[in-house]
Amino acid sequence: MDVVGDASEHSTDSVSDSHIEDPCFAISCKDSCFDAGAEHHVNEEVKVEDAQPLAYAQVPQLEATLATSDVDQFGEWTILMASSATKDLFQLRRRDAKMAECVLKKIRQVSLRSQEETMSQLCTCRQLSRGEFSGNNYKAFHGPSHGIPIYQAEVLSNLRLVYQIDCTLDDDGQTERQGKTSRLFCFRTHSPEVVKVYGIYSHKQLNHIWPWLSKFLSGRGKVYRQRCILRERAEPGNGVYRPAIFPPGVEEFTIEQSATFVHHDGTNEDLSWLISNKYVKLSKAYLNGCSTAISTNYQGMANSTMSDIMLCHRKKRYWVCNMPPDNFSNLILFDSKTTAMAFKMLGIQRAWEQLPGVRKPRQLFVTRFPVLAAKVQEFFTSLVDSLALAGCTEDELRTLRSLIRSAEQEQPPMIDPLNAQNCCLDIQLDDSKKHSCHIDPKEYDRLKFILDKAINDESLYVTYEVFSTQYWPQLCDTYRSPLAQSFGPWLVFSEFMGVIKGSETAFNSPNGILDRQTYMNLSTRAYPVFAEDRNSLYSTFELYSKLKRERYGYDMADRTYAILKALSPNTLKDHVVDYLYVDEVQDNLIIDAMLLRILCGNADGLFWAGDTAQTISAGSSFRFADLKAFIHRTEAERYMGIEKSSAKPEVFELAVNYRSHGGIVNCAQLVVKLITDFWPESIDTLQPERAMLGGPKPVFLMRQGDEIFPYESFFTGLWGNRELGAEQCIIVRNSVVRDQIREQFGDIAVILTLQESKGLEFNEVFLYNFFEDSAATLAQWCHVSMTYNNQATTSPCDVRRSPPSVLCTELKNLYVGVTRARKKLYLLDCSPKIEPMKELWSKGGLIDVALLGTNVLEYAEESTQEQWAASAYKLFNAGQFQEAVRCFERANLPIQLHIAQAYRLRQVVMMTVRTSIRHKAFLAAAEAFVQCADEACGTQKTSFYSDAAKCYASADRLLEAAKLYIEADDLTAAAGQYRKAGRFDKIAQILNRHRDKITESFGELLFDCVMHYFRNHLRPHVPLFSSTEEELKYLEGKGLHTVCIDLLASLGRFLEVAEVQFSSLKQPCDAIRILLDHQDNQPGAMQRVVDIALDTLWQECSFDKPVQDILRNKRSNAHKVLDCIKNIPLVRLQISDSEQIRFFRAVQIYPFSEEVYRLGEEFSDRGEEAMALMAFNVFCSQLPALHSASASEFDNFLKRFERYVRLLASVASGKIPFLSTDPQVRKVFGIAPSSNQCYSITEGTFLYRKFAQNQQLSARDIKFLLKTHLKRFLREKVTEENNMSITSQAFATQCPYSVLHDRSHCRVARCHQQHERRMALNAVSYNNKVNLHLQQIRILDLLFSAMEDYRVWRASMTAALHRLYAVLYRPIYLEGSIADLDWNSVRDAAGCTSVTRKWIQMAIEYLEPGDQTNYIDYLMNVIRVTFLHTALGGECLMQEYVSRESCRISYGEQVLTESGNDNVSADIVAFFTQMDSTRGVQAFRFLLQLGVGMDLSVVCNFAEEICSTFISSLHPSGDPSPLHDLVIPRRWIMNPNKPIVPRSIIRRFLYCARYLMNLLRSGKAHMKFDLPANEESFVDIMLARMRRVLCILGYNVCDVGLSKTIAEILLLPPLEVNDTACDSSPQILRQLADLRVEYLKEIQALHHGSVIKDLIHLVHKDSRHPTPSISPRIPQLVFGKVVDISHQMNRAPAF
Repeated sequence: MDVVGDASEHSTDSVSDSHIEDPCFAISCKDSCFDAGAEHHVNEEVKVEDAQPLAYAQVPQLEATLATSDVDQFGEWTILMASSATKDLFQLRRRDAKMAECVLKKIRQVSLRSQEETMSQLCTCRQLSRGEFSGNNYKAFHGPSHGIPIYQAEVLSNLRLVYQIDCTLDDDGQTERQGKTSRLFCFRTHSPEVVKVYGIYSHKQLNHIWPWLSKFLSGRGKVYRQRCILRERAEPGNGVYRPAIFPPGVEEFTIEQSATFVHHDGTNEDLSWLISNKYVKLSKAYLNGCSTAISTNYQGMANSTMSDIMLCHRKKRYWVCNMPPDNFSNLILFDSKTTAMAFKMLGIQRAWEQLPGVRKPRQLFVTRFPVLAAKVQEFFTSLVDSLALAGCTEDELRTLRSLIRSAEQEQPPMIDPLNAQNCCLDIQLDDSKKHSCHIDPKEYDRLKFILDKAINDESLYVTYEVFSTQYWPQLCDTYRSPLAQSFGPWLVFSEFMGVIKGSETAFNSPNGILDRQTYMNLSTRAYPVFAEDRNSLYSTFELYSKLKRERYGYDMADRTYAILKALSPNTLKDHVVDYLYVDEVQDNLIIDAMLLRILCGNADGLFWAGDTAQTISAGSSFRFADLKAFIHRTEAERYMGIEKSSAKPEVFELAVNYRSHGGIVNCAQLVVKLITDFWPESIDTLQPERAMLGGPKPVFLMRQGDEIFPYESFFTGLWGNRELGAEQCIIVRNSVVRDQIREQFGDIAVILTLQESKGLEFNEVFLYNFFEDSAATLAQWCHVSMTYNNQATTSPCDVRRSPPSVLCTELKNLYVGVTRARKKLYLLDCSPKIEPMKELWSKGGLIDVALLGTNVLEYAEESTQEQWAASAYKLFNAGQFQEAVRCFERANLPIQLHIAQAYRLRQVVMMTVRTSIRHKAFLAAAEAFVQCADEACGTQKTSFYSDAAKCYASADRLLEAAKLYIEADDLTAAAGQYRKAGRFDKIAQILNRHRDKITESFGELLFDCVMHYFRNHLRPHVPLFSSTEEELKYLEGKGLHTVCIDLLASLGRFLEVAEVQFSSLKQPCDAIRILLDHQDNQPGAMQRVVDIALDTLWQECSFDKPVQDILRNKRSNAHKVLDCIKNIPLVRLQISDSEQIRFFRAVQIYPFSEEVYRLGEEFSDRGEEAMALMAFNVFCSQLPALHSASASEFDNFLKRFERYVRLLASVASGKIPFLSTDPQVRKVFGIAPSSNQCYSITEGTFLYRKFAQNQQLSARDIKFLLKTHLKRFLREKVTEENNMSITSQAFATQCPYSVLHDRSHCRVARCHQQHERRMALNAVSYNNKVNLHLQQIRILDLLFSAMEDYRVWRASMTAALHRLYAVLYRPIYLEGSIADLDWNSVRDAAGCTSVTRKWIQMAIEYLEPGDQTNYIDYLMNVIRVTFLHTALGGECLMQEYVSRESCRISYGEQVLTESGNDNVSADIVAFFTQMDSTRGVQAFRFLLQLGVGMDLSVVCNFAEEICSTFISSLHPSGDPSPLHDLVIPRRWIMNPNKPIVPRSIIRRFLYCARYLMNLLRSGKAHMKFDLPANEESFVDIMLARMRRVLCILGYNVCDVGLSKTIAEILLLPPLEVNDTACDSSPQILRQLADLRVEYLKEIQALHHGSVIKDLIHLVHKDSRHPTPSISPRIPQLVFGKVVDISHQMNRAPAF
């Protein structure tokens, strides 16, 4: 793809900028491209232009920018000079310079003389411009009466100016007129001016062609003739006419007849040049250009061969050129397109020139064909240069004319070498992409290899020629590909490039390649060629890919994919263009379009042009509709960083063909129709194309007789020196056929393959054996004819009945072959395959069929040397060097011949396989280029030297290549060759002497030199640096630390050596060894050793890392550093440093040792809280296995863990501030200071956050991170420990079965409760468990307080209080009771009770029943919390909280309570706080009647607590003290001041107890209670507990009725009295005494095996009778007053 880009100093985008689709595509990958090592990076400042408005943003209409200065005093008629007229002027100048000057002077005398002189000597042109048509300037040639008048005007006595009055579009494009326009250039017959000058002729040259032209032009129709002959007088009666104005024409004025003039002698002359003339406005610029003899360039197209890109100024074409910039969005054109783009570029360039203070817009013209790029470049440059002449003075014109003549004499005409050195696309794929999420390492290496090869070794580039010569034979012969018999290499290669690798779907696939299944599933409509055999095609593709990998090759799709992957949104920030013009876009891959779109920074500045009927180039497999959709999707992808267009893409069809005449166009149009009908999705559907002129039909030359070689008799006339002309070409299928023709008949003509002819055109074309060599069979071609004929009489074509898909490509090839002809086309084909197409063409009258009666000499034309030269230049620019050599020979241009031969040699060698032959061929090509350089001068010489150097480099002749690169002034490339040759001394000389010439590559070359001399322990002969400090600075900047170390060591600067090793190379051990070895002569070395060691240790062993694993890992720097400093005497160090080292040594041995914890305490005592936290965290990093630990062991752990948690919570809550300015805090948490008082977090450390900002953090950010992360860490640590404690045996309660049966096991599998024998259950074990739970609550409180919101932890607090309740109030008396609680056994009892009281208060505040269905849980919690409050004391507002309306639980349908308070929870609390047994029994009754899912232990505990309030109401002895002789549990008497309870309340309680006992005996307890896993044993224990309570009550009660009730409940023989009887007869008293004995026996039986002495016998001092001891296991408590009981019972806490 050739590009016309912005490199001209005075024009916009006017030189060849890049060859994206050419093997020599220049990709300037600077130092950071694919640089895997950070040491190679070069950071250079990029200068960015100040933001300025663009010119195109300030010009509302671009037609104003195409206006030129009129000649002074010209009238309103515009004079247009045809290219033939300009040519006549220059021929006249060459023949007679004086006469030419007279003509020019005559033309421009109006503008150069005074008005008086002008009035006396009116010139012809001025008269015409003023509409003064009379006399000798308005003489018509004799022609038909219905013809278009052609006039002659006298210039000199023997010279006549021939012209015509015409009409064209006005400046606004809305009307046609005969008169004034300001636009500069007009083309063909519909030009924007009126007076069209055809030429300047003598009397002898005025022949009969003008009457013929008059008649010929009349073929454009009646309307056109009426407009041309109409004359409107300016004023009535005078001879001055003004131009008429007409509405715009709807259709183009075309002529169907041929522009062939028949002379009197019968000879034919082609006068199509008269019709296809290009016109230039007669202006100051034109006259000055003619005067300076540069009008050949000024006319640009006047003598060129660019007849295919002429602009027709009808309405649609006019709009294209003069469209406002803001509407210039994604235009797609099809014909007459290139000139439209050129003038669009010119308009924007002129806008910039006319508006000062704006930035010059960057415009880029892109095409695949060098010939077209060269033409556009020449044309555009000539336009800009010519316009600049308008303001030149006479002196300036004379100077310019002198310079041009001198240049013509000194230098013969040359051709520009093909290269792309001056235009580079900077693409950087830095090493970070290797590690990015979308490029894996293997893919990265592949992309790097491709781009490296694209830059350095284009010989590995796989073009179609390389594929067909090197890959295809092996695919056919070695691998026996099944496609070899059915398809040719061109179709296969096109499918590889355009579909499997170059399509949009492929780009979005892994590695840029479609997988087999995706390829198989592609639409057969859009990709029809291999629709029937895609599986075989993909297998062939895999073989091709394998061969390519083996040969280290890369193709066009590989390269474009690598470039796109290398690009990032900012890569082209300073290289994007403002306007992009892409010609022949259909010849590119779809991914090439993506690359081109990225190049354009202006979303509305895209111009795409092409013809999808010509998609025969390798890889071109898309339509413009696909392109529009693809560009839209590309702009929509945000990751591409492309601005989306604000305008909808517009499509314009330019359907008039100006290249070929109607005979050829009509023939080609049938081919297009076949493609459109049968494969509508493979081509854009356009309006039918038509030609400007008619012409002869293509001729099919039928062969007579049988010939061994096809058309042998036809070619026999071309033996010896006889040959076809310069503008005649034979087009064949492939190079094999070309070689056969030349072998048989010699070098008889220009012979090109179809693919080579793409982009070229010739006057006459011989299409040879197109059908004979077709990949389609005869049957398939016949299918085209039959299907098409059937379609004409039936419904539209059905895809299922469409011809085979291979014909789609074949027809496109045929279209290209046919349209290469401008004037005549001959079809030579001996195959029957042509018959179907011949039938279709003949049926439409589109071809003539002639018998081949003569040889080719009948058709051969003789050509002049100038014609051969023109053809040679054309072929050379198209890259057809073999044919260019032939033409240069005939043009007798030896210098150009040598150049072409050199390029041909290089072209041949690129397709050579064998290495030895390739090297020889490269050497031959290099010598040829050297010869070309010797014959050239200036920039051409350097360019040829550069090409020769490349050839030498490809032949591995590196030194010769380097020398020639120096001759070419390409010192960077020369240094590259010296680098490959290992001649770094030469590179050093270049760096020393020519630094200013290699600024871009200086850094890389200097780096290579430094590394070379370092590896070889040498010093360069030529110094690379001016001083040692400069060298050190460079080495540091480049990361060449090893080199820097050697240099510093040689200077004895070992402290600096250590710094480099530690800071840069991350080798602390080496740094320590260096310092230890030189500590005697390096002050401060020992302290630096310690600093380096500790820095390294903290870097790897920061907070919350597996420190021991790191320290024990022999590969870690931490382990190595500890080993290095093991012999350092710690006593000589500072206390903090020595203890840090001791800490790491201790952790390395065992992180959970006493020494680690002790060091943490020492750190804390000295105020080094960060170090203390680190030590405690290491010590507690792994919780010990305490599942079976004893209570004392667990308590010891909790003691240490609490200190750790307390410190952690203090830091997390901010009570102990950790500041980022504290060096110890930074060490422990991996915080590194950066610039501007900011900090960064080291990756992998405790505070590091993935997918978040870790750099440039403020002190406030660090503080926030510390608090946030430490709170989370605290929560995790405490939660882990709490979960462990819950499952630990030390915290577990006693298994009911084990207690009940006095066994060390139970029947429940995996029971988590304790299984101690009764002998082990004592007050000590009870207090130990209480202590552990209180300590755990204390630890949890540290967590909750640090989190600053207790509500979040409500559930956890409630669960912990439940566990504490369960420990304090055991289900059975055998495990201990609240009376056994010894506060002296609780560590820090004051602190524990304070925290627990706070929790109880908050639990009370949180208590709410929720809905009425969940009130039982609420009541259970009320009972638990009230019990805890009773046990721990403290102030409590329990009654107030439960009395709230939201906490009220109604008794419902039960009878109103005696208290009149309908609130169960309030009654429960009142019972505890006020010892109101009435309300307690009422709540107890409510629970038993309505409660479901209750906690049986809580209910029984509540029942026993109610029973304990009856002790003052039993009066067993009748003494004054109601407590005398009571045998009760100690917990009942902890508060002996119990009120007197009415008998009715006790009886009511007994009724409830009866209900509970019956429920427990019935086996239906589960219906009321939520029972644990060991259900039966638990119920039995509760039953035993309640039986004991009732027995104690029965033993102490003196009421006969109550005693009877209790006996009935216990199923004992009751007393024979009524329940209300108060009989105290001796018999009843004896029965009562006997019953009391039974009660006592049962009580003692239930206490069997228990160590805890739970019962006590109260004895009053003043008893009248001595009270004997009941049992040794029931001690007596003698009291005088009730208060004495409290003093003897309670164990006061230590607070």
